[in-house]
This record gives sequence, structure tokens and C-alpha cells, in this order.
Amino acid sequence: MTVATKKISRVIAVLAFSLLAFAGSISAANAHDQLIGSTPKDGATVKQAPEDITLEFSGVLQSLSGVDSTVVSLTLDGEKIDAEAQTKGTKVTITPAQELANGEYQLAYRVVSSDGHPIENKIGFSIDAPQAEPTLVSSSAPAAPSETAGSADEERGQNPVQELGSSVSPVIWVIIGVVILGGALGVLAKFMRQSK
Repeated sequence: MTVATKKISRVIAVLAFSLLAFAGSISAANAHDQLIGSTPKDGATVKQAPEDITLEFSGVLQSLSGVDSTVVSLTLDGEKIDAEAQTKGTKVTITPAQELANGEYQLAYRVVSSDGHPIENKIGFSIDAPQAEPTLVSSSAPAAPSETAGSADEERGQNPVQELGSSVSPVIWVIIGVVILGGALGVLAKFMRQSK
């Protein structure tokens, strides 16, 4: 085997390794579990307030001891409602601290996928239960909320997923792949200089 053939073989081997590492980083970013269903369904309007909300995922979620591996944020028209989440297998059950009233709800969640990476998203649903006719009429008008409080509530309700904290983005995996590819090309360039 000639020296030129050996050099070409090594170049091809380094490039092949770099491409495999890059492809592996992209597939790792896309291997996370996904939400496959919820009760109530995303976008649904229900006629009766649910006692709890269930999220079902494509894989068994991880529960890390001593760490809040499942985090949820339930809001009604932008105002946060206390709720407790419990993860078991592929399901997360969210139990509100109080009976849910009529209105538009948004549930933002962050869970740990079976591959160990956090995933986050949100669903929305509405409750439109029949109302009992009021028997008493109050003469006093309710106090109007202050403008400052209203704007703070609006800001808080606009991005509930951001309130849950950041997670590792698939973009990071692509960047890692590019760094690996760059490192391999650097090693190849150094090798080519030394072999001259």
C-alpha cells in the first residue's frame, strides 16, 4: 500500500467517524418521548370540571429521587392555580387544589424523558359547565383590580413554560455535533501537515 493510499484511507476514516458522530447527536436530540394524549384533550371544551388532568407519554418517564423531575403550571385565564403532579409510568396526573371554575385553562409541563432528557410543552382546554341561577343579588359592586396587578398577571400567564425553567434544546445537540466535526477536521489537518 502506497503512502498516498494510506493518507486517503485515514482521511476517509476520519470523515466517516465525524459524520457518524454528527448523525448520532441529531438522532439523540429527536429520541425524546412525546405526549400522545391528555384528559381533557388539548383544545377541548368540557361541560363538567375534571377532578384531575392526565397526560400520557410515549415512554416511561423518569422520577428522580430528591428532585422535582415533573413540574407543572396550571393557569386559568393567565392566573396560576395550585396543583399537585404525580408521575407513574407513562402518565402524569395533575390534581388541582380546588374545584375548577369555568374558563380557559393552560397547562404547561416539564417532565424527564425515558432517555434522561427533559421535555416541555403545554396544552389548553376550556370548561363550560352549566351555571346555577343566582338566588341573591348583591348591591355592592366588586372592587376593580388595579392596572399594575392586571399587567403583572398578564405577563406571568403569557409564557408559563418559561416559568418552568430551561431545558437542553435539540439545538445544543446539533452544536455538539458541529464541534465534534470541527475537532475531527482539525486533527485531520494536523495529520496532513505532519505527513508532508
